[in-house]
Amino acid sequence: MKLVDQNDLVKKYDFSSIITAEDNAQAIAIVQEIIASGNYFKNSPRFQTQENIFGRAESVWLKYRMSFLMSVFMYLGREVRVGNMMAWSFMTNLETAEDREKLWHDHWHPTQPDAKMLSGIFYLHIPADVKDRDYCGTELAPNGVKSGNRYFVTPADYTWVIYPSNVWHRPGIAQSNEWRFVLAADIEYYE
Repeated sequence: MKLVDQNDLVKKYDFSSIITAEDNAQAIAIVQEIIASGNYFKNSPRFQTQENIFGRAESVWLKYRMSFLMSVFMYLGREVRVGNMMAWSFMTNLETAEDREKLWHDHWHPTQPDAKMLSGIFYLHIPADVKDRDYCGTELAPNGVKSGNRYFVTPADYTWVIYPSNVWHRPGIAQSNEWRFVLAADIEYYE
């Protein structure tokens, strides 16, 4: 299995000087409350929040929202006009892992014909007992699922992974009974 840290398609932006372990713990607690209340998708993937958590009132989401927006500008190398921006969280573990072949997807769903889109992943928590951290992040298939060009992006703490929304991807390999928490986001932008 091929690994990448970054490449021309996938870029990482470290916000460890702004986002703290306490922020991640607070975000995870909120996500757990959302899931416990039943506000998650019941089909697949299981335990993905339904609401746009960037729209929540808790101040902790401001750090994630603004760091995602800054990451998008850095990815593009300039500021752009932005449209719809949304985020959700996904929690999974070995016990609840689904068939990974059914989890391939992309996020290309612009609401305007002239919009372009970028997506991001922020790893709120990766269990300490995973056997191989390199393969627990996200797997990408930039040329489509059937192509041989697939790779895992090595996850990094306090870091946004940004990539075009039309890239097919799926969660990494579940390796722990402890919960893995991911914050995912999409943004529409205009040239």
